[in-house]
Amino acid sequence: MKFYLRLFLSICPFLLVAQTQFTASITPDLSAYGETTSYPGLGEYAIFNSADEVFDKPIIMVDGFDPGDTRTIEGLYDLLNYEGSTGILNLADLVLADGYDLVVLNFPVYTRIEDGLSVDGGADFMERNAMLLVDLLNIVNATKTGNEQNIIIGPSMGGIISRYALNYMEANNLEHDTRLWISFDAPHHGANVPIGLQHQLNYLAFSPDINAIELQPLINGLLKSSAARQLLVDHFEAHLLAGSDIEFDPLKTLPEPHPYRTLFQSNINSFNTSGFPENVRKISIINGSGEGRPYNAIGITGPVVIPGYPVVDVFFPSIAPFTTADLKVNLTPASASGISLVSSIEVIAFGVIEVINTSASSDAYSYSDGIDAAPGGLFYISGFNDTIEPGSDLATDFLNALQIDKFNFIPSVSALALEITNDEIDWYHTIDLDDRATTNNTPFDATFLPIDNESHVLLTENNVAFALNEIFAPQLSILDIDATDILLAKNPIKDELILQSNFKDSIELTVYDLLGHSVFNSSLILDGVTTIPLDLPSGIYILKCSSVEGRQQTFKIVVN
Repeated sequence: MKFYLRLFLSICPFLLVAQTQFTASITPDLSAYGETTSYPGLGEYAIFNSADEVFDKPIIMVDGFDPGDTRTIEGLYDLLNYEGSTGILNLADLVLADGYDLVVLNFPVYTRIEDGLSVDGGADFMERNAMLLVDLLNIVNATKTGNEQNIIIGPSMGGIISRYALNYMEANNLEHDTRLWISFDAPHHGANVPIGLQHQLNYLAFSPDINAIELQPLINGLLKSSAARQLLVDHFEAHLLAGSDIEFDPLKTLPEPHPYRTLFQSNINSFNTSGFPENVRKISIINGSGEGRPYNAIGITGPVVIPGYPVVDVFFPSIAPFTTADLKVNLTPASASGISLVSSIEVIAFGVIEVINTSASSDAYSYSDGIDAAPGGLFYISGFNDTIEPGSDLATDFLNALQIDKFNFIPSVSALALEITNDEIDWYHTIDLDDRATTNNTPFDATFLPIDNESHVLLTENNVAFALNEIFAPQLSILDIDATDILLAKNPIKDELILQSNFKDSIELTVYDLLGHSVFNSSLILDGVTTIPLDLPSGIYILKCSSVEGRQQTFKIVVN
């Protein structure tokens, strides 16, 4: 019976759950952003119970950046799909089948009762959405049975919203009763959209001589949204010439965020010294390469993207009668290149009359090449198509002329929140979490770093195995050894296993493959951080730690 119920849930889970709208009981003070009257947010959630229909093991998933609420509750559930060795699987299905209950928090588009304004919750101020999560945690804690602590999964901006909410609750002595927080490719040091693309698209959309109105929703709904202003490390509005909505100031060539970002960073870091929740196990799953690998311009075999890479270089012979257009976009440059062109538009009528001649240039700080080509979770430009309204052919022609199909959206060092001195972020920093020097220090207790750059918030068999190991850890452990006594410092691993222990004891380590065969065995004394050489084929394994007194703790590990 349980199998058929799970099968039915996997086919049409939304027929069995109710979606509940609620208004936050806490109104954040957003006056510093210019909101003269602060309002609470409105959210919606749905609870997917496991087969026992007892709400006792909550996993809360928090929506990320979603202008226009294109995902909804159903889309968020589907976001947990991934391709496994046996076909398409779903992380939600796996945890529900194991007795957990999934709570999905969405930020919808709604009309605010107080002033009749339409609010796009998926792109609203992150403080307002964080207060919705605070209320939802209170609801969950008052509703659940038993003493199982919560798990929170925050993909993308959802990782920042959940970080803010947990920080807020700890600072205000509110019990979040959460044991595990999973930050999934979240932009702790900010997100990126190439500044050359920002200039070009904004100019095409709002120049009175071009007026590609089909691009305006992309600018107004996405780039000018409150959340984008809070997240992007380089924002086109910070570069605009005084008095202009489209022309860049030629003196502002270095990366510069919108003022909203500075305000938000101050807010999220104001609750404690670390800027991160402290009464919870923190793990980070990223989609950017953990080995500093570049990404390809097109597909997985195209040219390798480097700083200054040409994104658009196209001549349109007839955008209007007797009128030509020459468009160029480049990625941000290497430090050694100095000030370099990142966008230009030249429109000529009758072969001689200059209708438009505009450009934008960029420079890189001495400590880092331009962010665009750095390793990171990748945004596929086809995602812009959902935001562009039907109109003239210019927007379509522009997108078709792109010589890249993706760009670095969430840099690897951002998703790991690597400790930075004096805000000098090297987006190409060589990540070595075995060496916790200043530039490799991360607030996370465990991390998953893929070898190659992947699509932003892409679930894979490997990162799902890592997440399940963390989620199931109490179940996999015999409680004579506390679940936090022995921790995996890294997972997946390559040729060595690194364990962190809170006690000194003789331990026997045994590694089993998924068929139950012992493939490694060793006896040693754990004391602090212990490194064990391990030469195994790629795959998923079970690690069992047994003390001489018979205490045990078990983990799933992934070998790349």
